[in-house]
Amino acid sequence: MAIAMMQMSLERSLPAKIGQLILFNPVTDTHMKMESYETYKDGPFLSAASMDWMIDAFLPNESDRKTALASPLSFAPDTVLSSFPPTTVFVGDVDPLVDEGKAFGRRLQRLGNDAAIIQADGQMHAFMLVRAIRHSPTARAIMEFACLKMRKAFPPAHSSRT
Repeated sequence: MAIAMMQMSLERSLPAKIGQLILFNPVTDTHMKMESYETYKDGPFLSAASMDWMIDAFLPNESDRKTALASPLSFAPDTVLSSFPPTTVFVGDVDPLVDEGKAFGRRLQRLGNDAAIIQADGQMHAFMLVRAIRHSPTARAIMEFACLKMRKAFPPAHSSRT
C-alpha cells in the first residue's frame, strides 16, 4: 500500500514531501510468483496459499493484478519509480515474499534511487510484529534501524526559547 500511495502521489503531483519510504516484506507483484513462493510455500507463518487467498480476496479480477498499483515491480513506469524518495526495503530471509521485495529494491537501485535492501537472516515474514519473536535481537535491531531512518528523514522541529 505504501508503494501505491507513493506512486499516486508522484503521478498526481501532490504537494506531499515524503522523506523516507520504509517497506517491510512488501508485496510488489500480484500477477506472478517468484522462486521464494515455492521455496517457502509452507511458511513458516505466511504460506503461499495464504498469499493466494489474500490476493484473490483483494484483487478478484486477474486483470487488476497487471497494473502499476497492484504489481509495481512489473508495471510501474521507470519515470515514477525513479522519483521515489530514499527507500529501505526490509525482508525476512524465510518468507514467500523475499524475492519480490529484493527485486523491487534492486529495481529502485538500477534507476538510481537511494534504496537499501536489508535481509534479516533466518527470519520469517512479519518477524518484527509476531509477539513470540518481536523482541529478538534481530527484530529489535531492524526496528531500531527503521526508527533511525525515520528520525533522520523527519528531524524534530526546533522550538525557540525566550
